[in-house]
Amino acid sequence: MNEENNLLTLEEAAQYLGFSKTTLRRWTSDGQLACLRVGLRGERRFDRKVLDAFLAGRSEEVGEVAAPALAPPAAAAEPAPLAGQAHAHTHAHLHRHICLHYRNPAEQWESFRTYFLDHYRAGAPTTYMYSSSTRADLLERVHNEGIDPEEAVRSGLLRLVPASESYLRQSEFSADFMISFVRLIMIRMRADGYQRHLTTGEMDWHFMRSAGNIDELHLYERKLNRLSDEYPEATIVCHYDITKFDSEAVLNACLTHPNVYFGERSRKGGVLLP
Repeated sequence: MNEENNLLTLEEAAQYLGFSKTTLRRWTSDGQLACLRVGLRGERRFDRKVLDAFLAGRSEEVGEVAAPALAPPAAAAEPAPLAGQAHAHTHAHLHRHICLHYRNPAEQWESFRTYFLDHYRAGAPTTYMYSSSTRADLLERVHNEGIDPEEAVRSGLLRLVPASESYLRQSEFSADFMISFVRLIMIRMRADGYQRHLTTGEMDWHFMRSAGNIDELHLYERKLNRLSDEYPEATIVCHYDITKFDSEAVLNACLTHPNVYFGERSRKGGVLLP
């Protein structure tokens, strides 16, 4: 970042928003996205606040990004059962907003791996927002599944996003901001023509930096139910470590997710909406 002026370069802004430099050039040329021009070459510079306004859908100057309509996703072929997984769990992609409960990292990955492998084998991308895990942890888990993790990242089938660049991008957690962030992922996936994709996040960022009150987290989960109706091609999986969240928070997580998994056991959750 340009420290003197606190501005982002074109490359930094593209990475920040998750779009290509070509797309940002087009938006600035069309007047959809404001930028500054500096130097003799008129290089673009972006104010982070303007980008955040775009991400949150708050700035009229930014305008709306039109996502091309897609036909309803074709029914996917039934994936082969994975070792150690219950049969019902191999159909997890049919449940579009899922809560995973677990007690340790091994149990967490064992519960989640079916979702990732099902999408990866179908050429469908995964966006993984992590907090308790590290990037190295996740790359190692992918490697242990017989997949080249660096190639998965290069190909766009695996995108790893830390909590500091997603849930905690603002000074404190905002359900509205985060819904806009996830919606932008959905828009980008549609624009790229994906018929299926997976967005997943570890929710224990809540215990980092006094991120915010638990009610805002539950509001976010309720709003995700609406969002999943808007984007039926998306599967959303939320990770809850029940050794960190208290019983009331765990219960609310169950009530705000249509489907809840603990290990190989599945239960119908709630369908609370905002």
